[in-house]
Amino acid sequence: MTEFLRFTAPDPEAHARSVTALREQLALLQVGRAVDEAALLEVVADLAGLLITARQEDEALQLLKAHEALAEAASQASPVLFEALGWFWCAYATALQYLGQRAEAEPIFARTVALCEAGGWARLRAMVLQHWGRSLAEQGRFDEAESRFHEALALRVQLQDPKQATTREALALLAQLRDRA
Repeated sequence: MTEFLRFTAPDPEAHARSVTALREQLALLQVGRAVDEAALLEVVADLAGLLITARQEDEALQLLKAHEALAEAASQASPVLFEALGWFWCAYATALQYLGQRAEAEPIFARTVALCEAGGWARLRAMVLQHWGRSLAEQGRFDEAESRFHEALALRVQLQDPKQATTREALALLAQLRDRA
């Protein structure tokens, strides 16, 4: 299996406009002398996420790698102050996942979950667990995928997040895959 419940933007034209707007915002941030690192990492993470949704993982990974040292430095300085770091590392792991580098993505997913726990970012943590579960499902590691989906679902139920329907769908599809295997 190559992709497990991969998200597709419902309005590709609006999605493309968002990509263009973030590219422009990134260019403006990079021109300034005093760079707001949190803002820069947030824009990079957002743009990378949109590029991944647009099936442009190569470009997303190049963008993330170009800012990896900044993200690492921010992670060492005060990681829980920057939720953007969680989004950055989630995008990084997801780009690797969709480029078929799932083994390299796994420790980044784990690191991002830990970062989200430390920062208290339950909604983001649920999303990272969902992505990680999808990556595990794509590898046929159904028990581990199920565990990540259950963790994500518990958080989403607690948060009354409407995305819990997506997690329930993932669990149902995973059960079907397991039955066929």
